[in-house]
Amino acid sequence: MEKELYIDFANETIYENTLRNGIKCFVIPKKGFKEKQVMFAVDYGSVDTIFLQNGDLRKEPDGIAHFIEHKLFEQEDYNVFEAFSKYGASSNAFTNFNTTAYYFNCTENFKENIDILFDFVSKPYFTKENVEKEMDIISQEIRMYDDDPSWKIYFNMLKAMYENHNVKNDIAGTVDTIKNITEEALYENYKNFYTYKNSVVVCVGDFDRNIVYESIEKNLKLNADNNIKKADFDEKKNIVKKVVSEEMSVERTMFNIGIKDTSEHWGTAKRILGTKILLDIIVGESSEFYEDMYNKRIIDKSFTYAYTCGRDYGFAIISGFSEKPDIIEKNFLNNIIKVKNQGINSDLFEIIKNKYLGRFIKGFNSVDGIAAAQVDFFTKGITLYDYANCCKNINIEYIEEILYDLFPENNIVLSLIVPYNNSKIGRE
Repeated sequence: MEKELYIDFANETIYENTLRNGIKCFVIPKKGFKEKQVMFAVDYGSVDTIFLQNGDLRKEPDGIAHFIEHKLFEQEDYNVFEAFSKYGASSNAFTNFNTTAYYFNCTENFKENIDILFDFVSKPYFTKENVEKEMDIISQEIRMYDDDPSWKIYFNMLKAMYENHNVKNDIAGTVDTIKNITEEALYENYKNFYTYKNSVVVCVGDFDRNIVYESIEKNLKLNADNNIKKADFDEKKNIVKKVVSEEMSVERTMFNIGIKDTSEHWGTAKRILGTKILLDIIVGESSEFYEDMYNKRIIDKSFTYAYTCGRDYGFAIISGFSEKPDIIEKNFLNNIIKVKNQGINSDLFEIIKNKYLGRFIKGFNSVDGIAAAQVDFFTKGITLYDYANCCKNINIEYIEEILYDLFPENNIVLSLIVPYNNSKIGRE
């Protein structure tokens, strides 16, 4: 049944439809836009290697979701990229902690391209030979990321933050873990997770949405739901290690301050938006913290902040380049105490809330951004419409609630990448 969801303050409409086979489909019409994007995604990412199947605990190798993403593009009888190119489309895919997604962008030949997308994601083709070949390719990719300071500092932070949750593990796995991936394991995990009810289609652009529904019914052939229950990780509230530092070939010290969210309100639209607003209040460019640190040249324009969450984890992160990360952390904690004592400035809250309203409205100008956002929300059980309502209705009282449950000092990690022979930077 199709539902029409109208976002009044953005003047945008979302069509949400659950088709007869059980798959969810979101169509966001953009009249007059030449570019169109269609994204097919499954609620299956790098963290989903431990699960219950018919009551039995299963453990799959780290990196298997990413491996399936790579291999699904290889078809027995045609080249997927050449097929899209023939009809003027570009295509790609990604795997993250919670999602595997495949998509194309085009300006013409919409029907032909959407048929190709649904055809190839329905037809896995795994053999011993092509799996071994892909193993070499992915091993090179893993080694490349191992040499990337931005990647290393991020996963060093997660390993210091999480003891048991799979979010601490590299999305592509390791060179050792992917050696345990076989064609049988790929087929089994595809069958388990690439199901109608575990998948979503998001389409953005100017087209007849009935073309989408008809192509899904005709070309998308997935498995029925299997009896899969994702694992509950026995994750402690405390962090594993307060400071982690690694030397690499960098010119300046990089820092990540990670804040482990233990509130167990992960993944709701209200929590996601509220935490982003709170971070803006605490460390954004309008904050006393930012002005003080920037004027003293302790931080620069590389300074940034974000909030990431899944169905059972969440963390905030503050990052950048600085030779004084310990001072940044100390002032960050002091500013939290100050805001708690003085309360959140209501005028500043309204300014930042309106900024996020404006950012949400502006986001509808990007077909890529709209599709990616709705796919991400799907894995959390929410929609762009839910997030829009939060943008409109969130209040300062809720932001103050987050202020008191997000920032216990013992849940904060400092991760550093320092130039060689400079590893003493950081707190004691």
